Amino acid sequence: MATQDYVDLTPAQIDPSPQTRGQSQTVFQETEWDQIHKNHGNLTKEGIAKKIELWKNSNNKHTYIKYQTMAVQCKNIAPSGNTSEGLIIYGRHKDGSARWIESEFDFKKRQGVKPKSKK
Repeated sequence: MATQDYVDLTPAQIDPSPQTRGQSQTVFQETEWDQIHKNHGNLTKEGIAKKIELWKNSNNKHTYIKYQTMAVQCKNIAPSGNTSEGLIIYGRHKDGSARWIESEFDFKKRQGVKPKSKK
């Protein structure tokens, strides 16, 4: 009888191949579970969604699945909010101040402002 040296705790709705064994199965190390559950980056709900968006088209599907798992299982998500200019706060410092915010370009794109043409 083969022994299993890990426990697969990845939510079934996230892992695209839960029945597959070997390299294509997602297995998180203890440090990754710590990152997923404790949210050391102090990301907001929007910040986790942004990380998912950024990793989606990457070849690193493991990290993509890690952030999807964080969105489902993390209970330590920083409070959402916007800056006074209306930019989305993606991450916060321990004191609650904004650490990672939406870029001006993305903000203008979200507002429907067309970029100025070069002349």
